[in-house]
Amino acid sequence: MSNTARSTADAVEMYHKNGFTVLQVFDDSEVRLLEKFARGWIYRLLAQWVAGKENQYPLETYHIWSKSLSVDHGSVFRAPNRHTIPPQDVADALLNDRLKGFFSMVSVKHYRIWDEGLGWLAFRFIRPGMSDGYPLSRKAWGVATNVISCWVPIIGYGPDETLALVPGSHLKEYDKYLPADSKFRKDEYHLSKKYQNLELFRPKLARGEIIVFHPKTLHSEDVLDSSVTRLNLEFRIEPFPAET
Repeated sequence: MSNTARSTADAVEMYHKNGFTVLQVFDDSEVRLLEKFARGWIYRLLAQWVAGKENQYPLETYHIWSKSLSVDHGSVFRAPNRHTIPPQDVADALLNDRLKGFFSMVSVKHYRIWDEGLGWLAFRFIRPGMSDGYPLSRKAWGVATNVISCWVPIIGYGPDETLALVPGSHLKEYDKYLPADSKFRKDEYHLSKKYQNLELFRPKLARGEIIVFHPKTLHSEDVLDSSVTRLNLEFRIEPFPAET
């Protein structure tokens, strides 16, 4: 499967066919702004352990040094700390004209930014091999039943770190189950374990590229084997019909 669409029209075709697309959205200045914002956000949460020594503790190797510093990962990165309403310059960069143009081309003319009450921008900070990311599921199986998701890499652009997606899964039906004991949301369904041989695709991204995916696309956030702790921003839009 090819990665980045060569044009917006290609991106639209990829989105409809596969349930996701890789889209060039940000220029260099926007990437730098988002990187500075996201890294600063994480370091503020880790200030108790690394304040004033950030250069000694790169986020890329957090999965290594956090153990020696006894960082309370579960407490630090609980949901309220992972969501925010960003400053206006970051919001404008994220939802820029290029992304709005793509939404228009997939016939999403009217929408609101999805916010469950904690803030509409979130991050995921995923250590390799630690089951930090949820297994295969759909946004449509949770509270955000109709959202289109935008996945923005900050650390980890390669196929070992990006989302695992099932091409074409938005067009099919799958059995699901509600885990009896889960460290993730208790009200979100996961894909039935009977599916063993699904085709998974992890895009390789370049700076300025993001993944946009359909609410019914099967995907997993988990990072199994990588040399870095993956950091990404994410936000969602909820389409609604025009008022008549």
